[in-house]
Amino acid sequence: MADGALARLRGTVAALCVIGWLAGSAAHAADADAWLPYRDANPFVAASGLPFAPPVVPAGSWRVEAIVSASNTELATRAGAESLFYDAEMHEVRLMLTHAFAEHWLARATLGSVSVGEGFLDGFIEDWHHAFGLSNGDRGRLHGNGHEIRYDDGHAQVTLARSLRATTPLLLDVAWHQPLREGRWLLGATVKLPTSHASVLVDDRAVDASLWLAAHGSAAQARLPWGLRLGWTQRGDTELLPQRARGHVPFLDARLGWKLTPAWDVTAQLQWHGALYDSHIDYLRQASTLTLSSGWRWRNGWTLRGGVVEDVPALHAQDVTLFLTLAR
Repeated sequence: MADGALARLRGTVAALCVIGWLAGSAAHAADADAWLPYRDANPFVAASGLPFAPPVVPAGSWRVEAIVSASNTELATRAGAESLFYDAEMHEVRLMLTHAFAEHWLARATLGSVSVGEGFLDGFIEDWHHAFGLSNGDRGRLHGNGHEIRYDDGHAQVTLARSLRATTPLLLDVAWHQPLREGRWLLGATVKLPTSHASVLVDDRAVDASLWLAAHGSAAQARLPWGLRLGWTQRGDTELLPQRARGHVPFLDARLGWKLTPAWDVTAQLQWHGALYDSHIDYLRQASTLTLSSGWRWRNGWTLRGGVVEDVPALHAQDVTLFLTLAR
C-alpha cells in the first residue's frame, strides 16, 4: 500500500467522521430510508431502460434529488471474434423528481446530461486500487485518447472516438405501495423513453418497460434500514448491437443501512442485472456493483450524500464511480 494512498484514505475517513458529527449536532432526522440513486454506469447498459433503485418519499410530499457522478474505465479485451477497447471517463448530472400522490401511489421522473472525455479520475483510481490491494488491470497501458470506445465482432461495430455531451434517456417510474410492519412494499413499473440521437452509447433509441416488486424497512422503526427489489426489463428495438441484444433482462437490488446518529447514516447497496447481450466479453454480460455511501441531513431538510461504486467482480461493469447527491 502506497504511503500517499494510505494518508489520503485516512484523511477521507477522518473528514467524513468530523462532518458527520457536525451534521449530527445540527439535524433532527436521518434520510436513511432512501435508496441510493444509482445503477450500472456501463454505457452499454446505461443507454437502455434498466431502472434506478426504487423511489421513496413520505405520503403527500415531493422529493427532488440532484446527482453529480464521474465514472471511469480502462480495459482492452478480446473473446473469439469479439473485441472491446474502452478508455473513457463519463461525467453525469442527473435530476430526479418524485411525488407521492393519492393514498398509495408514487411517481418519479429522471433525466440527465452525460459528457464523455479524458476526465480526472485515473490517478485516484490507481491509488484506490493500490490502497485496497486490487489490480489496476489495463490501467496506464492502453495509450488511448481518453474518450475512446470501440467494439467489433466482425459484423457489428460500435465506435465512440470523440468527446461528447448529450441528454440521457427519460425514465418514468410509477409505484403502488402498502405498509409493512416496519416499512412498506411497492409494486412498480418503469418506462424508458429515448431523447437523443447523439450516440447509441448514450441512448439506444429503444422504448423499454420494466416491472418490479420491492420492500424496505423504515429508518424510523429500525436502526438498520433495509431494502430488497426484484424486477424484469422488457427491451424494445434497440439500435445498440441489435443482433446481440437480449429482449428480457432480470435485475435484483439489495440495500442495508446503519444509523450512526439520528442525522448521519452509512449505506451499502448491491445491484445485479442479467446480460443485456449475447456476448463472450464479460463487460457485456451479467454484472453487479457495490455502492458504499454516507449521508447527513440538516434541520432544513436538505441531505448531502457521497459515495463510491465498485464493480464486483471486476471488469463486468464500470470500474469506479464517485457520486454526490443533494436531496430534499
